[in-house]
Amino acid sequence: VKQPLFNRVCHYIVTVLCALIVVVTFPISAWFCFKVVSEHEKVVIFRLGRFVATKGSGVIFVIPCIDKYRRVDTRVKAFNVPPQQIITNDRGIVEVGADVQYKVVSVEKAVMCVRDINHSIRVLVEASLKNQLVRKTVEDMHRDKVFIAAIAQDDSNKSAKDWGVQVTKVEIPIIKVLQAPEPPNPMAGLPSGMPQAFQQMMQAMMMNATGAANQGDAASPGTVESSSAPPTEEGAVGGEGAVGGEDALPAPREVMKLANTLVNESMIRSISAVYAFQLSGHGGGMFYLDAKNGLGGAGEGLPPGGDPDVTLTLSVEDMQDMFLGNTKPLQAYMSGRLKVSGDLSAALRLEEFVKKVVEKLKADAGTKDS
Repeated sequence: VKQPLFNRVCHYIVTVLCALIVVVTFPISAWFCFKVVSEHEKVVIFRLGRFVATKGSGVIFVIPCIDKYRRVDTRVKAFNVPPQQIITNDRGIVEVGADVQYKVVSVEKAVMCVRDINHSIRVLVEASLKNQLVRKTVEDMHRDKVFIAAIAQDDSNKSAKDWGVQVTKVEIPIIKVLQAPEPPNPMAGLPSGMPQAFQQMMQAMMMNATGAANQGDAASPGTVESSSAPPTEEGAVGGEGAVGGEDALPAPREVMKLANTLVNESMIRSISAVYAFQLSGHGGGMFYLDAKNGLGGAGEGLPPGGDPDVTLTLSVEDMQDMFLGNTKPLQAYMSGRLKVSGDLSAALRLEEFVKKVVEKLKADAGTKDS
């Protein structure tokens, strides 16, 4: 930036006066005017606060009182990033540090743009490592350690280049696991505001399901246990609360046709969600239940009102069990047979509508029997 004329005149007068003093006091002033610069150093000179020049190795001349200079080591330097504790994506706790090497490539920028190079680069590397590691599991960290370090180096160089500094190497020496990651939690997708009693109830359901599976595994392979209880008159195979026998299982289209007759204004107010059912197996396909827009409705295909709030993916058999009362939606979700994509709290509200369908199917089955 061009300085005003008055400033330039004052700068020139002060420089000439100091130079005359150096000449008058020579050779005593020589001890203060000549400086030796080693081969791995460069010197940035400022005169009256303004940048003058950059000098390399050898002997340089400065004017005492008005010249300030700063030496910059251009060799590769190294330091370590202190270990920091990080909570990983799988809820493990690790302690990770790093070894960093860098060099100055522009001494002018290194002097004028940053005060403490070591501290500034350390902050960059720490931030880059933390941003990556919190999104990874402990297993991913050990497997991709070199890749994580390379990304940290690239991220740091994006800012360091403006300081005249180049990060030449970032290395993660060791990843110390302070706390092992938690096992997968099937309740992780539930809303955070769920009451504690409700969470305890679902945990008990999972324990019962696990115990039932273990009892089933304990039976000898290749044998079928006979039941001492006689079949019911209706031939139901689903136990108490089931509707009809296996031959009477309604097709998904019939279930949706029945559901369409049950959608009313009060149901829309209480549920207020659009569901899409992606069914696999014989008679499957895409079905929808609209309990949100207009008068609502249910049928085959995609929701006519736009994207659904929740997409439920399950088999035709599981869907039939769910709408016949043999399996509750929450039980199917907790056991992994029902996959939910979207608003999970809306998926939980579906159970209220399923109860209406079950009651209607029971009533229709009773009418046919009579």
